[in-house]
Amino acid sequence: MKKRLLLITALILCVGFASAQSADREFALFKRTVAPVMRWGENGILTVPKATTLGKANFFFGAMGQQAGTIDGLDLYLTSASLMAGTSDDVELGYTRRQLIWEDFYLTNLSMDTFHLKTRFLNFGDYLLPQAAIGVNAVSLVDNKFEDRNDILFNPYLAVTSTVPIFTKKILFSVTAVAETIMNENQLGEYRFSGGADLSLFNFLYGFAELQGFNPEESSNEVLNVGVKVRLGFISAGLGLFNISVQTSETDNLWDQYASSLLDLQNANYMATIAFDIRLGAQARSGN
Repeated sequence: MKKRLLLITALILCVGFASAQSADREFALFKRTVAPVMRWGENGILTVPKATTLGKANFFFGAMGQQAGTIDGLDLYLTSASLMAGTSDDVELGYTRRQLIWEDFYLTNLSMDTFHLKTRFLNFGDYLLPQAAIGVNAVSLVDNKFEDRNDILFNPYLAVTSTVPIFTKKILFSVTAVAETIMNENQLGEYRFSGGADLSLFNFLYGFAELQGFNPEESSNEVLNVGVKVRLGFISAGLGLFNISVQTSETDNLWDQYASSLLDLQNANYMATIAFDIRLGAQARSGN
C-alpha cells in the first residue's frame, strides 16, 4: 500500500507540504485532493461529506481553485471540476477532474481523476432525526486508468447528518460526523474521524466549519476549515479558509482539550468555488 501512495505523496509535496507535517495535516490535504467539489452546505460541508444527497434527477457542476504553493518563484494552483448526478433520492454519482496549473494558466503534467459514489441507507426525515450514508471515492494511481483494482486507491466513509430548524425551516443548522479510511490492495489504513457544522440562512447565505483528522485517543493537531457561500437561484459562489491548525492541549476532558486549543493560521490558504445546480427532481418541483 505504501508503494501505491507514492503518487499521493508526490502531489502533497507539490502543493506546498515539502516540509515534514503531522499525519493530521497530510490527511486533511488528502481529503481536499480526493473529495468532489460538493454543493457546500447541502450534500457536503466543505470537504467533509454529508449524509444528504442531491435528490433524484438533480445535477450539479462545481469548479474550484486553491492555493498550492510556489516553485521557482511561480505560484501553483490546484483546480478541480466535478460533475455529480442524483440517480435516485438516495444515490448520487460523481466524477472529478483535477489539474495543477501555473499562475500564467499553463497546465502542469500533474492531473488526477476521481469517481464518487454515495448511498443513503437511513432517512427518518429531513429534520431532527439523523440520516446516514455510506460512500467511496476512487482514485487511479497509474496514469488515470481504472483498469486494475490494485492500482486504485479507495476512500470509503460513513456519514451521519442531523438537521435542526431554528424557529423556521428557512434557518437550518446541520451537524455531521464522518468515519473513514483508505484502502488499497485489500489493505485498510488507519481510521480517521471528521465532523462539521453548517448554517443556512433563507437558502441564500451559508456558513461552514469542519474539523478533520479527529482522534479522541490521541493528542494531535487537527485541521480546521471554515467558509461562507452565497447562493442566487441556480448559481452559488463560496470562499473557504483551509488548513487552520488546531493545537490542542493534553487534558482528561475532551471539552477542555478543545476549549483551550490554539489556532495557527500560518499555513492556512484560500479556496474559491463556483457551482451550478440543475434541479429537475421531485424536490425541485415541490418547491423545496
